[in-house]
Amino acid sequence: MVKRLCEAVEKILHMAVLLLLMDFFLPLWNEMHGVEDAPGMEPEQVFMVGFALVFTASVVVTAPGKACRTALRTPLLWALLFWAALSFLWSEGPDMTLRRTVGVTLTAVYAVALRLRFADEDFLKLLGWTVLVALAVSFLLVAAAPHWAVMEFPHEGAWNGAFLHKNVLGRIAALGMLFFAFLRWIDERPALWNGALALAALCLWRSQSASSLVLVCALAGMGIALRELLQRTRWNGSTVLVVALGLATAGYYAVLNVDLLLHILRRDVTLTGRTPLWSVLLPMLQERFWTGYGFRAFWLGWDGPSAEVYKVMTWFPEHAHNGFLDLWLELGFVGVILGLGLLLSPLVFHGRAAAQGRPLAIFWVFLGLFVLLYNIPESYFMRPNSILWLLAVAAATAPEAQEKDP
Repeated sequence: MVKRLCEAVEKILHMAVLLLLMDFFLPLWNEMHGVEDAPGMEPEQVFMVGFALVFTASVVVTAPGKACRTALRTPLLWALLFWAALSFLWSEGPDMTLRRTVGVTLTAVYAVALRLRFADEDFLKLLGWTVLVALAVSFLLVAAAPHWAVMEFPHEGAWNGAFLHKNVLGRIAALGMLFFAFLRWIDERPALWNGALALAALCLWRSQSASSLVLVCALAGMGIALRELLQRTRWNGSTVLVVALGLATAGYYAVLNVDLLLHILRRDVTLTGRTPLWSVLLPMLQERFWTGYGFRAFWLGWDGPSAEVYKVMTWFPEHAHNGFLDLWLELGFVGVILGLGLLLSPLVFHGRAAAQGRPLAIFWVFLGLFVLLYNIPESYFMRPNSILWLLAVAAATAPEAQEKDP
């Protein structure tokens, strides 16, 4: 009884940390009460950092051999973090680079510790219940306090729920649809996860987050295609030809009808100002092609390299709205190669088991694809205290048991 109680408390604490990494409620509370960011760490940040450190230390002390072996199987992660730390030597803001490297490393180490502590199914359930809580609270806020949970101009009517912005709710709802779809597959309570799927779909639709909606549709299409392919016992030339022609036809249709697709998504041809921003940033890559401007040292307002962007643009972006472009600006081409390698690691670790139709292996592959695709229109890769960075590291981590998969 005591052991089960301790396990329940531990899971609740993990859920609290994961909710903080999702930017759940507290940023909205501070905004609605006019609370400005104070220097130093907030109490919730102290809790998050302290708990992550204690938990990680306990995992390492309990199973040091397994922890070391798992760490050695993720060399791209440590190479990427080392390159980020090393960039302080040429960084435009060395103090910022070192601080942010510590933050992003702590999040990564916590993700690895979670993978060591929980079996795949238990970890997926932890993620699923956490997102379900976030979406349920968001729905209740929309019903009870719409002045908190529904945005005004220029996003009038869009739900932000228990988050500060509609795009954050859309991102969490999209993650929820991924988690709940696989939980419906493996859990003994499909009715529960069917209801969760419906709630996530509602929150995604009402958030009006085009990026998340397109991503969910893309992953759903991949899932349907994968299911059909897995049902075939033999692959032959005609199968490959049909799949290739289908993909080519879909791509050709999308290119011919890009204006219609953008109109349906209520977006202009500049992708809400992204393409002009990218055209300004691309020449700046040439100046620091291999090394970048230092980790988290490009977007420093008028005091950093971003000042050159502000002189040209009519608005003041805080990031490139593309995770790989930001990675290139900060860590150069070397960082992009390491980052892409990390995101593609789930295909290496879990690809064989996924091809055999194992649900949890397919989940890790799709989670890696989710993070990769989401960072095309947005920039959330390798960010401290970010749920997407934690999930990217978790998907790229192969615990010891994975090696034994046939």
